[in-house]
Amino acid sequence: MVDSNTTTTDDGVTSGSPVATLERKLSISEQASASSTRRIATPSFLKWFQYPFRIKNCNTGAYLEEATAQAMDYCGRGPINQAGSFVGSAILRLAATEAGGMNKIMYGIKVSSLLTVGNMIAGITAGVTLPLVGALVDHTDHRKAMGAISAAVVVACALGQLSLSADTWFIVYILGIILGYFFIMHQVCVMAYLPDLSHDTNEMGHYTAMFMTRQYFCQGVYTSIIVIIGFTTSINDVQTAKLGIGLASCIGTICFGYAWLFLFRKRPQLREVPEGQSLVTTGFLQLWSTSRVVFGQHHALKWFMISLLWSPEAGAGTILAIAVTFLTLFVGMTVSEISLVSLCMLFANIPGAMISRYMCKKINPLNSFRAAELLFASATALIAGTVTGPEKKNLVYIYSFMIGIGFGWMFPSQRTTVVALVPKGQETEIMGLVSFFGQIIGWLPSLIFTVMNENGINMRWGIGMVSFFLMLSLLCTLMCGDFHKAAESVAHTSDTYLNEFARRSSTNGVVHEKITNEEQTHVKDVQSQAQDDQYDDVVEVA
Repeated sequence: MVDSNTTTTDDGVTSGSPVATLERKLSISEQASASSTRRIATPSFLKWFQYPFRIKNCNTGAYLEEATAQAMDYCGRGPINQAGSFVGSAILRLAATEAGGMNKIMYGIKVSSLLTVGNMIAGITAGVTLPLVGALVDHTDHRKAMGAISAAVVVACALGQLSLSADTWFIVYILGIILGYFFIMHQVCVMAYLPDLSHDTNEMGHYTAMFMTRQYFCQGVYTSIIVIIGFTTSINDVQTAKLGIGLASCIGTICFGYAWLFLFRKRPQLREVPEGQSLVTTGFLQLWSTSRVVFGQHHALKWFMISLLWSPEAGAGTILAIAVTFLTLFVGMTVSEISLVSLCMLFANIPGAMISRYMCKKINPLNSFRAAELLFASATALIAGTVTGPEKKNLVYIYSFMIGIGFGWMFPSQRTTVVALVPKGQETEIMGLVSFFGQIIGWLPSLIFTVMNENGINMRWGIGMVSFFLMLSLLCTLMCGDFHKAAESVAHTSDTYLNEFARRSSTNGVVHEKITNEEQTHVKDVQSQAQDDQYDDVVEVA
């Protein structure tokens, strides 16, 4: 196979100066781009829009359509997730005004517990229904449709929150719970595409760091606009929240629409529903079967998934709900001040992602993840120990930089570690299991925070509890053993997976023709029959 460096082709893989790399095999995303019918092609006058999101493969120099799509999707999700802090803070104030105080009882709970209870509902519902979602991704060819539909529901709920007012805050609160649920479902669909980008750990570390960098930059620009308008005009908290969710909805509509309409590719049905089972039962039985395989055969992956039970993997929704409640009620921050804290975090996220990219290569992704969790836990503990009230709110801005670096560092490292430890050919089912482990008790911190708050315990203990969960996650990763041995033990399964994908999606002939055309332009570099035979062997595998 021949890799190249700078010229864009119509099949979604961009190339340039030729470098013969006979041993490298096409990834699933490369095969999907090569075999796509392009029934819905990107109009030429819109192609300029994708350039800021394109990410060059660090080994081949190629630009891959689905990598661009991932970057766009990250940038669409970021502002919508960020807007949740603005809307959540405004809802707390409106509910408190109606009830007569933050500690007044409304719908059976304190007003101050509303956000964490909402997060709990979304998390528990997601955990229960994830096996069905996993079955739809694995046993049907609707992966792309599910990603597009979940993105549309997220944007629709966000647009509905523009109706926020003293009379409609509870409806907006319910919309927020629905948005949170479909946000998690959408993340699961996007995560199913992630391992298809590459089977090389360095390439995956590069991709995930670049995805997060673009997300944080987009969120930073978005939050800067909210901060500037919030501090230079006389708009109130509700108006600031509506500005935030309105702008986030516009960004989400554009990024989601472009990515899912033009760039993400369909996937074939990878497995048949077993005879006598339905999609619902298959999802739960597959989850049980996959869990037995992982816990019985893959020691490192087993302990890493156990660590995810205590890690803030649920799109930061849990931590966001706790943090907004703490900053609004205990620290006494306005929506504009919270947006400034968010801005400090976001611009610290970018160097955090760059640190992740470097550390994944330097000390391996698993150790990088551990270091990031330690930094994150330390910063959260400092907030709990030193921010004693509104008079100490300036300390929050300092600690937000530490949390931002830890957050930006942690998630790329976590995703790179997962992809490296998952057996090739089982990514779809095991990524579903990973998502399940990340969600099944992701609501527990919210529950503990709510119980503590309902019983009048100081919120500093509630925010400090986040550090406890992070350290517990870190301790679990210490049981994983040697990362490199674990990654090598699953790497050999890649060939079988690539062949199976080519057979089911009928891409074998298309990819063969694509590579043969490239070979003709470099035939003078192939001097011997042995080299020709080696090249043909690689083509047959791809």
